[in-house]
Amino acid sequence: MLDIKRHKTVFDPTNFNMPLHIIGCGGMGSRVAEGLVRMGLGLENKNPIALYDHDAFALHNLTNQWVSVPHLLKWKVDAVRAQMLEINPQASVIIHPEEVRGEMPMAGVVFICVDSMDARRVIIDEVLEDSDRVRCVIETRMDAGVGISHCFDPNEPNQLACWRMYWHSDEEADNMQGCGGAQSIISAIYATTALALKQLEQFAQKKSVADMQNRVYFDFDEHHIRSEKWPVAWRIL
Repeated sequence: MLDIKRHKTVFDPTNFNMPLHIIGCGGMGSRVAEGLVRMGLGLENKNPIALYDHDAFALHNLTNQWVSVPHLLKWKVDAVRAQMLEINPQASVIIHPEEVRGEMPMAGVVFICVDSMDARRVIIDEVLEDSDRVRCVIETRMDAGVGISHCFDPNEPNQLACWRMYWHSDEEADNMQGCGGAQSIISAIYATTALALKQLEQFAQKKSVADMQNRVYFDFDEHHIRSEKWPVAWRIL
């Protein structure tokens, strides 16, 4: 049994009753997975964790992804699941060694940790937009100098419109900071992972993304963080 006494007063996983999905298990996704299981998430009947990736770990991944030599050449979802179970053998971790496209049922919280801007757009457009069972999307992007984490409700048109304002094609993103450039380093991955996990903690506390800072931008070199709160539409309950 995982002992969570050091953070239970800050985040109690037994009070969180939503499944979690991590799309992309590379540099960002593998570290998010590590963070979730160390937080005590992965409880079978409360907050199981699903992993999605269609790639395998290669030698160059040792420098910035959560992988060790025995897991090289294995599917990333298999290797990450195995390491999560080393931390908590009782964790419920479901693996999907496939690309996320089309109609794939998801609910609760979805982390988008892929390294392509175009792939992010496909996931939003084909899988998550108007998916009424998904309550929160946390989408990360980074390079060696900048980390960004977006947290929003894909069923909220105003928030989705704000996210689209910050979307750029892969071709455009090559010349923009924080849009998944080829350069990455473990310090930037850790820092951006922290942004995403903190947004999850806040969502768990507030039960909504409406009262949160929905965009957090961290300039690592300048040690400067700025954030934005995105609007929501008035709803008649």
